[in-house]
Amino acid sequence: MKYVAWLWRGTSGFRVNIAIRVLLGTGRVALGLLMIWLSKRFIDETIRTGSSDDVVRMILLLVATVVGVIILRLVYYYMTNAATVKKSNALRLFYFETLFRRQLFDGHELHSGDVTSRLSKDIENISNSEMDTIPQMAVTCIQLVGAFMLMRWFDARLAWALLLITPVMVVIGKLISRRLRKMTLAIRESESQIQMQVQEGVEFNAVLRSLESENWVTKHLNLKQDKLEHEVLRRTRFTAVARFAIGSAFGLGYLLAFVWGGLGLRDGTITFGVMTSFLQLVGQIQHPILTLLGMVPQLVHSTASIDRLEELEAGCGNRERVPDVVLDGPLGVSLENVRFAYANGDHEIVADFSHDFKPASKTAIMGETGKGKTTLFRLLLGFVEPASGKMQIYSGRKVSQDDVHGKNVAITEATRPNFVYVPQGNTLMNGSIRDNLLLANPEASESEMKNALHVACADFVLDLVGGIDFELGERARGLSEGQAQRIAIARGLLRPGNILLFDEISSSLDEGTETELYKRLFASFPEKTMIFVTHRTAVCAICDETIRL
Repeated sequence: MKYVAWLWRGTSGFRVNIAIRVLLGTGRVALGLLMIWLSKRFIDETIRTGSSDDVVRMILLLVATVVGVIILRLVYYYMTNAATVKKSNALRLFYFETLFRRQLFDGHELHSGDVTSRLSKDIENISNSEMDTIPQMAVTCIQLVGAFMLMRWFDARLAWALLLITPVMVVIGKLISRRLRKMTLAIRESESQIQMQVQEGVEFNAVLRSLESENWVTKHLNLKQDKLEHEVLRRTRFTAVARFAIGSAFGLGYLLAFVWGGLGLRDGTITFGVMTSFLQLVGQIQHPILTLLGMVPQLVHSTASIDRLEELEAGCGNRERVPDVVLDGPLGVSLENVRFAYANGDHEIVADFSHDFKPASKTAIMGETGKGKTTLFRLLLGFVEPASGKMQIYSGRKVSQDDVHGKNVAITEATRPNFVYVPQGNTLMNGSIRDNLLLANPEASESEMKNALHVACADFVLDLVGGIDFELGERARGLSEGQAQRIAIARGLLRPGNILLFDEISSSLDEGTETELYKRLFASFPEKTMIFVTHRTAVCAICDETIRL
């Protein structure tokens, strides 16, 4: 019932479309059955006793039914594709937004390749099931009932004999679905593993070449593909055997109808028209059952995909976006006895850390790798919460806890707009430089962007082909690391926050550019609080104070 409820909720907003398509499908079924009945009359009556006008009239009716079926099928096809692509887009957008609500750094992070697989194949499976398979199942059931009723009108005994195999097929289908679901889950996991390795191979292509590990990673990928091939063929063999058994049963049903009709013709109990109708109706009864059983694997695949998409939501819990808390003026940051350890860690990264970063101060933080410098920034940005201690931002001056007129605000996700964060390394995205800058401030003007580029020592952008509209490749292909780093700094400076967090922002810069960068930063934003994570003593020399972790 869990999956039924999930799929039903997923049809919200598309139910009118689905209802119309079911009506169209019902009309198509009705025209198909009408053609069988008209064929019987044409053979038994019109050909034998009708006039030339009767023959022409009957032929026109048969042509009209065929054309009607074609038109209804085309309209059904168009509406199905339109609904499927809209549903896929809606699901992808929803789960893409979900990624930004997941708890970060909690030990349950998913590989980006795995997430990509879920947002493509799993969403495609679910969309096809909701928008195509389920409506088609409804139409198929209507076709089965209609064909059975017409067959029963012709010969009740044969109709019931053909339908008796249905319960057997349902039981077989249920057994098949259980096995298929386990196999499909294994296949999806293998596909995700392959997606991960391919993505990392593309991303770290130069690194892998420098290590001369191309053959090793290629061999490793081949092993994963062999595993996937084995799992797919295993599922294919199982499905083939199941379909052979079902097809054999239906083949016997067709043979039964043929023999039954032949004996009826010999005994004179049926006409040639009825015999023709028998053979047509056998297909109208058996085809829906085969179709329904063929749809079972698709629904099974979608249940596995539902489980995988729900894992994306699981990391969100009941977290909702809280209203932003923005303070004006120069801001200070007060940390008192802050402690923090990662979920999968065996020791505290931040232990009893206390410091008061005064408003408009410039502070350098130094320390060995793993001492908690970047973690401190994650705490300030509200990505993670401390195990104990107090973290606050304050406006102008630090006040006592009892001062109701004070501006002390506890640091949470809601205070993130007060911070500007520029991470270490190349963090530019595919697209134009303008697009990358607008990520920080979609309302930024041309002059604001040029000013930010100037402060970040990234004036070279204006000399590129297209200037700010220069198109970047993946991971800023076409620029040096230092150039990409300066554009990332300019992007951060477009943010309106008054506390700037810089993580090794000059690690790829030469000494002269680094000196000029800090000179421009300090001159342009004297009222803003700046905290630098750095390993360079030159940076410490120009800051108000240095913290060593």
